[in-house]
Amino acid sequence: MSPPRSDRTDDGNCSNNNEGGVPDHEENKIVLKVRFHCQDDSVRHFKMKRTMRFKKLMKSYCELQNLDLYNTVFFCYARRLNPEQTPDELDMEDGDEIEALIGWPM
Repeated sequence: MSPPRSDRTDDGNCSNNNEGGVPDHEENKIVLKVRFHCQDDSVRHFKMKRTMRFKKLMKSYCELQNLDLYNTVFFCYARRLNPEQTPDELDMEDGDEIEALIGWPM
């Protein structure tokens, strides 16, 4: 029988010297809610890297909702999101909400 691994916590997560036992590859991810106010007030959850640009989330959301990407605007903290921004740049946390609207003037 081999000795227990020192890089594993009791719950099986890799410790890697970070507190809470969350694996490093999970620390870089965030779950964001996107709410669409124009139809049924539906909410979709997206898990993404903190360094991933919003344009990927915007494109995926519009495809799932059958929306025109170029006619849909996304807001967070009452500010319009730039597709080139990332969650890290806005200091976003798990569970933060993004609002999607159609036909907002440029």
